[in-house]
This record gives sequence, structure tokens and C-alpha cells, in this order.
Amino acid sequence: APNPPSTAPAPVPTVAALGRIEPISAVIKLSVANAQDSRVNQLLVQEGDRVEANQVIATLQGIEKLQAEVAEAEQNVVVQRARVGQAETAAATPGQQAAQQATIRQLEAELRASELRNRAAVDSATATLRAAQTDYDRYRQLYDRGAVSATELDSRLKTLDTASASLRDAEAQLAGTRQTLTAQIQSATATLTQLAEVRPVDITVAQSEVAYAQSQVDRARADLEDFYVRVPVAGQILSINTRVGERVNPDQGIVDLGQTEQMVVIAEVYETDVPRLAVGQRAEITSENGGFTNTLGGTVESVGLQIRKTDVLNSDPATDSNARVVEVKIKLDPADSQQVAGLTYMQVRVKIRVDQR
Repeated sequence: APNPPSTAPAPVPTVAALGRIEPISAVIKLSVANAQDSRVNQLLVQEGDRVEANQVIATLQGIEKLQAEVAEAEQNVVVQRARVGQAETAAATPGQQAAQQATIRQLEAELRASELRNRAAVDSATATLRAAQTDYDRYRQLYDRGAVSATELDSRLKTLDTASASLRDAEAQLAGTRQTLTAQIQSATATLTQLAEVRPVDITVAQSEVAYAQSQVDRARADLEDFYVRVPVAGQILSINTRVGERVNPDQGIVDLGQTEQMVVIAEVYETDVPRLAVGQRAEITSENGGFTNTLGGTVESVGLQIRKTDVLNSDPATDSNARVVEVKIKLDPADSQQVAGLTYMQVRVKIRVDQR
């Protein structure tokens, strides 16, 4: 009897789509408040570095001034608490008066030292600005004659702007320290004249001044914190978008951050195929342009709730670029996730097995 004809196994039903590789939490563009008015002062990470949640990755220009304001506010709290102690004491002894006089002398010495130190900083910043201005003027003339490029001229302008900001910070530091120490000396001098007369109301006033001084510390610390750039979650620095001295781009931010310990594929599935999908279905992922040679595995984690136009460009020119799709998140298997941890936004092809529901 003739052998019955062999039948090929039925093909596994799948849904095909294009997609892209991303960290599980998508890419975070880390920026700051008032980005258009901020410049990077110090960058503490490089591309590829792994960071912990709340880690400082950059500081903004002007932070030194705010650090000085915090220190001054904290010192003022110490002074005001000392005044409470004095107010709680009965009639002052000669030793207390001598101690208060010593405090005044110490503040006066600190004022003289800070004047010298801050004046030197202002002089240095002035010299730097003068040199930057001269350099810029020379390059401006060279640029007008076509001897240098616009890029070289812009670089000198950036240096000039940075030097000007540094001078303003130094002058503000000089004025702020002078004002603070002068006020402390005046307060200490007034205390010296009142040491022999202690009243309950004096204690209440001194305690109120401590509370106010502490509130000034809290405000100064809050202002300072705005100049530290921290990452909200642990992850990896994917790219650096703003360098030291550059103004922060509100759209690009300072860095791109991703949680690359777990990678996913965002597949753009045609809206007509969505009813066939379900969480838990297995998927196979291959590279669209040869970024990797093996087939990756993953599991459908979620199916989007919004229909939108496709974002991933198909290499087939006949493909409808206005096709309406739903984004489907596929969680890659651990080994495959590790393999593509450095391939964020790579375009891939996806096949989802829809026989598994």
C-alpha cells in the first residue's frame, strides 16, 4: 500500500512587529529647575558609570556662594544660642565681660582675615576676566578678518561669560561675609553693654532670634540643595548632554539615565493585531540591522492602552509610516537582557507567539 503523504507541522501563529530596546524604566533625561538659567559647574560622572539613587552627579555654577551662605547662617545660629545662654545668666561677672570682649576681638580678627581672603579672590577673578576679555577681543578681530572660525570665537565668549560669573560670585562673597561679620560684631558689642542687666524678656527675645536664625539655615540649605544634581533612581549614565561651563538644555537635560540592569523591548504592534495579544506570551527578538546575531527571548509584560502612530522606522519603503500601533512591553530574559544592556534604542524585529494565552 502506498505510504500516506506526510503533513508538515502547522506553523506557530505569531504577531510580527518592529520595536526598540530600552531600559525597563525608559530613558530619564535628568534636568534641573530653571534649566535655561543654569550652567554646569562640575560633572562627577562619565558615560557608562553606574549610580545609586539620590547620588550627586553634577553641581551648578554659583554653588560656592550658597555654601558660604549656609556656613554663615550656621555660624549665626551658634552666636544666637550663645546669646540665650548669656540672657539666662544673672548679673554678669567680670570674667563673662572679659569673655564677651574676647568674642568681639575674635569676630574682628575673622572679619579682617575674611576681607583679605575675599579681596584676593575678587582680584584674582578680576584678572581672569580681564584676560578673558582681551582674548575675546583679539579673537573677535581675527574672526572679522576671517582668520579664525565662529566655533573658536564662541569658545572665547563662553570663557568670558564664565569669568564674568566668577567675578560676580567673588564680589557677592566679599559683601556677604562683610555684612554678616559686621552684624555679629555689632550684636556682640551690644550684648557686652547689657550683660549686667538680665530680664526674662531678654531670654524670650534671644530664644526667638535662635529660632529665626535656624529658619535662615534651613532656607539656605534648601537653596543650596537646588545646586546639587541628584539622580532619582539607581541606574547607568547612558549619555552626557551638557558639559562643564555649558548652559543646561531644557529639552536634553544634563544626562540620560537608564535602569539597564533589566532591558525591555518596546514593540509597535498594529492595532488590528492587539486583540490576539496577552500578558505572559513569549516573544523572539532579532536585530533589524545586525547589532547582534542570536535570537533573544522575552515575555510580554504589558500591552499599551493608547493607539498612536508608529515611531520606529521600517527599512521597507512600502511600509505605511502613518500606521496606527499599540506599544507592547516585552521583558527580556535575564541573560539576553545583560547582552543588550549597552544597546539602548537599537531597532529590532519581534515575533510574539499568540498561541499561548
